[in-house]
Formats: sequence, C-alpha cells, structure tokens
Amino acid sequence: MRATLVGLLRSRVGVALILAAIVLGAVGIARVFGDNRATGPSTGSYTAPSADPLFPASTAPDDGVVSAIPTVSPSVASGAATPAQVASAFAASWLQRTRTAKAWLDALRPHATQQLVDQLQGVDPEDVPDTRITGTVALVTYSESAVQAVIPLDSGRLVLRMVGPNGHWFVDGVDWERA
Repeated sequence: MRATLVGLLRSRVGVALILAAIVLGAVGIARVFGDNRATGPSTGSYTAPSADPLFPASTAPDDGVVSAIPTVSPSVASGAATPAQVASAFAASWLQRTRTAKAWLDALRPHATQQLVDQLQGVDPEDVPDTRITGTVALVTYSESAVQAVIPLDSGRLVLRMVGPNGHWFVDGVDWERA
C-alpha cells in the first residue's frame, strides 16, 4: 500500500491530483470565509443598473478622445513654406541620386535640421532606393510644431518626421517603407 502511494506521488497523475486538491481547498476556504454578498441564484431576468449616488450623471461634455482627427493644424510663419512644401522639396532633392554626396547633402540642407544633416554625412545618394515621386504628400499632424509627411514613391513610401520651430518647417527624420 505504501509503495503504491509513494509511486502515485511521484507520477504526473499524482502531482496533478495533489495540485487540484490544493486549488479546490483554497477556493472552498475563500467561499466559506469570503464576502458572499454578490453570490446567489440568478433569476434569469435583466435588471437595469441603479444610479450610483457616488458618481452622479454629468451633463458636461466628455473629455475623452472622440476621434483620431487632429484638432490642430501645423503652425506656419508668415512667408514660410508649409510642411507639405518642405516635404516635397526635401523628397525631390532626396531622389537626386546622380549628384555627388556633397552636392546631394547640400541640396537637403535647407530643408533639414542640423541633426539630420549630421546623420546623413557619408551617405551615398546612389543607395537611395527610389527614383520618382508617384503621388501627393499626406500629412499626419501631431501638434502645431510636429507632423509626419508620407510621400508615395515608385517602390515604397518616404516617411519624413518634421518639426516646425516658430512656424519654420524642417525634416528631422527620414524613413523608407517598401511598398
């Protein structure tokens, strides 16, 4: 008998039975000593929830997110180019793959932040995967001074992170997504 009991404890079935007994014991103890106000037989009919006196109904507008459509538009200084214009000019210069690396970077410089220009040092323009723009610039506005410009190209999309300090827009990051 003892050998059978020890063999059962060493088997997977024995361990599973012991664990099941522990879980059932814990649930039983919780039911006996726990709060049983919410338990009871269900009547099967629906009853509407009662008004909660701690949280009265409010007539004020909901301050939650209503839609993903931005409520702000990019700020543009008087006489400055719009984010779409800067993105188009940057993309046109970006796709000039036949230029020397210096001439290519010099063409990007007026449309880019110094940080991006520094990151693009040493990039060979021949490594740019696309050759032409195939659609119009689509802007995603994050704030008055931050947008993302998406430009469709012949084999993917050029995604530009743009910043607009004081309403003057510059490209601050470049990404390319294959179509």
